[in-house]
Amino acid sequence: MSKKVFTIVSIICVLLILVVTFVPFKQNPSSTTRVVVDHFNHKYAFPSCYDYEEASNYIDEVTLKDAQDLKYPPMNECTKKKAQPQYKSMLKRLLESTEI
Repeated sequence: MSKKVFTIVSIICVLLILVVTFVPFKQNPSSTTRVVVDHFNHKYAFPSCYDYEEASNYIDEVTLKDAQDLKYPPMNECTKKKAQPQYKSMLKRLLESTEI
């Protein structure tokens, strides 16, 4: 009986490891992510995507949720891509969060 239980537990562990390693899960951008809002042009952008040449002087830094509540569209394609949900495996998330 114990050999059968050990085999079942081993198979379950292997399956869990495979799921964690390879199956991608949906990851939405955090609602508390900071973005730059251009109130004159009524657009928002992530700081790494912000185009300083097209911007006005009426800018502010808010959360992504606040920018979406204002119903401002993304400033450029870079911002559109970063605002989309990403699909990552749990292992990849773990490696990114520990910066390995």
